[in-house]
Amino acid sequence: MITKTKSIFDFYNEKPKGLFDFLSATFSSSNSTSFIYNTKAHFIITLYIKEQSGYAHFELIYNDIPKNVASRGTIQSILDMGVKLGIYTKLTYPNDRRVKLYNLSKAASAEVDRFFTNFLELSKNFSKK
Repeated sequence: MITKTKSIFDFYNEKPKGLFDFLSATFSSSNSTSFIYNTKAHFIITLYIKEQSGYAHFELIYNDIPKNVASRGTIQSILDMGVKLGIYTKLTYPNDRRVKLYNLSKAASAEVDRFFTNFLELSKNFSKK
């Protein structure tokens, strides 16, 4: 007869529940809007554009994003790739055609809303424990 002995390593094999699972699944997803979660710079730039409601231009983004999060070139690369993938839309500012305004696509905006709805719900449940 074989009996299973419980070791300290069995604890680490159990998958955590709740907030960890949500964040782990979100940041490792491979759906059409997963670009948002590639790095902290992607996430912060996306949140910044969402917060600006379509009035975020490159210089404003560059000046407001902390330099230890992303360099000028990294921000430009993220914006360019985000436009190519359809995460961001780029519009020309009517008064100055040199200025390009960035906004989130409908799918990306819905994803950010979903993220915070789920995050806040899990946070409420977490604080009750």
